[in-house]
Amino acid sequence: MALSLVTPPADVAVTLADAKAQCRIDADQHDEDGLVDGLIQAATQHVESFTHRALITQTWDETFDGFPCGYDGEIWLSKPPVSAVSSLSYIDSAGATQVWASSNYTTDLPSGPWARRARIVAAYSIPFPVTRGVINAVTVRFVCGYGADGSYVPAPITHAMKLLIAHWYLNREAVSVGNFLPTVYPQAVDALLWPFKAF
Repeated sequence: MALSLVTPPADVAVTLADAKAQCRIDADQHDEDGLVDGLIQAATQHVESFTHRALITQTWDETFDGFPCGYDGEIWLSKPPVSAVSSLSYIDSAGATQVWASSNYTTDLPSGPWARRARIVAAYSIPFPVTRGVINAVTVRFVCGYGADGSYVPAPITHAMKLLIAHWYLNREAVSVGNFLPTVYPQAVDALLWPFKAF
């Protein structure tokens, strides 16, 4: 199983203006914009990696070494919430790439802030195709994310991002508080993100 990004998000979950406000940087001060933009990207990658979710609408390919066996198997997709399965293709026994018609399978695409992973099952009485015995024989292209901009991302997630951004802006390395071990970011970030962690 492997993931590859096809179409990156066109927007960010936390805007530069919101990040600067959290960092208490004057809106008219622009000499730190490059640094804050970098922190927004770092916070985005951290949150998406931690929660296993996609924030802003994006398209991915996920590959599998084969289909589930028989009629009852399920293909589980990473990066919820998934809004659409664009295509399902596979390498047949002759080595040719085939696109499996969407009428041959059913998708379960949970939505909402805590949406679980999406799944694909074969339609009633239709078995999955036979693939060639090669790695990454099956490719699912899907669209995921909460929406086209940050207004659709759950507030706890964007707040966790802003906490991260401000913490990294003020502390350019791991910091110690009292006699405690160095910390990379505030514990509140974990508390905000854990309910959204997808397994």
